[in-house]
Amino acid sequence: MLVSDLAQRHAVHFLKVRLRGTRSNREGLGAQVTVVLPDGRRILKVLDGKSGYLSQSDLPLYFGLADADHADAIDVRWPSGRRQSLVGPIKAGQTIEVIEQGLSR
Repeated sequence: MLVSDLAQRHAVHFLKVRLRGTRSNREGLGAQVTVVLPDGRRILKVLDGKSGYLSQSDLPLYFGLADADHADAIDVRWPSGRRQSLVGPIKAGQTIEVIEQGLSR
């Protein structure tokens, strides 16, 4: 039996980002989401609705933050071409829902 006790040995910092499109499609499929870490690193994921052969991605998107206990920002580029930013600090260990706004490009 394989047992993972990583979370018990080391703090696991993460953010989950759930998208809700209003001008784009409802689930935000095709959106590009970037999480900006305090040290300047950027993690980019695309919400494509799939992750491999005969499989499907779990919504929301999951971002591992390594040793960071927060993110400085979350940037979303919606399929409609609109861009949206949430400026932090955004505390780790939570799910953030981003609802598409009517912002200009």
